[in-house]
Amino acid sequence: MEHALKILRGLGSCPATPFFEELPAQYITEALRRAGVDYQLDEFGNIVAHVPAAVEPSGTPVAFVAHMDHPGFEVVEIEGTGAVARAMGGVPAASLTKSVPVFVLAPDGRRIPGVTEPHEDTVDPNDRSSERLVRVRLDETIGLEPPLPLVFDLADFALDGDMIRMRAVDDLAGCAAILAALERVAATGSATDVYGVFTRAEEGGLFGARLMAEAATLPKETAIVSVESSSVIPGVTQGAGPVIRTGDALTTFDSEAERVLTAAVASIRGREPEFKAQRQLMSGGVCEATAFSSAGYVVTGVAFPLGNYHNATTVIPDPEGGVAEEYIRVSDYLGGVELLAEAAMQSGGAQGVPSRLGGVTDDVRERLRDSKGW
Repeated sequence: MEHALKILRGLGSCPATPFFEELPAQYITEALRRAGVDYQLDEFGNIVAHVPAAVEPSGTPVAFVAHMDHPGFEVVEIEGTGAVARAMGGVPAASLTKSVPVFVLAPDGRRIPGVTEPHEDTVDPNDRSSERLVRVRLDETIGLEPPLPLVFDLADFALDGDMIRMRAVDDLAGCAAILAALERVAATGSATDVYGVFTRAEEGGLFGARLMAEAATLPKETAIVSVESSSVIPGVTQGAGPVIRTGDALTTFDSEAERVLTAAVASIRGREPEFKAQRQLMSGGVCEATAFSSAGYVVTGVAFPLGNYHNATTVIPDPEGGVAEEYIRVSDYLGGVELLAEAAMQSGGAQGVPSRLGGVTDDVRERLRDSKGW
């Protein structure tokens, strides 16, 4: 479990925005190579890792899916120490109306600090049909050609007791949890094929996942498990374990795929009775399960309950809010790693709904027969 935190810390030092995912992609592919896990890149740059079944596959293939990008900005104009950038994904409205510390990520990995300033053409910071521009004052002349990624100058990774604070928990925590689970499955073996999928440009509109689902890169019988960090909503508590996600803001998911997760929880609790997990329709956002569902896959999800969703200290549309690190509980993250690894190894033996409900006893049957008064 310390190793799982080390993976997340390493990924935290890899800033990314939609279409600029090179750093996390490099970290992930290097980690896969070290673990001896085969992978391929599809034509859009999505990473597809594969741990084949240790024996003749006997269960449903399972794929864990997370995205490598995070909301930020794209620099579109540079003149001296001034620049103009447009929002990429659901950045907090406050980052378009206030001065916020940022840095340009240069192709060589340098971080060039600056601060945002409101742009006169951005009338409504929540109008996603507009470019949502900001001006940027840089600390130095950088001599680079746009486009370039611009991200919030927040902590890469910080431990605060049982809290993890990062610029981009969403969705580096999902990527890290999948990597940690794949390493464990590669070392111990599984009864079925297990995939780890790391996608691009999710924050722009699920683009990488949609194109991959459209291409049917994964076998159509695969159960898709979206691994996300999703905003805390009523009924969900940080510290109460990872959430089995029954749906998102657009769709509800599939019980057939969910059984992979519920069987895993039952298996873990057989040896760890205090293992924590929650179950909820996480309606605060849309995740990649929806992209695969639209292409005919059965889908489910795991979510880490997230604070400061998309770096908004209040809510994303609030122009008077603030910008700060996202945060999740260490215990929720580590529980998620355990859940994914167990799901990969248990996916061939998931119980159906009737088994989980239990049988109807003879006395109940008889009482219903005897009490029908019509």
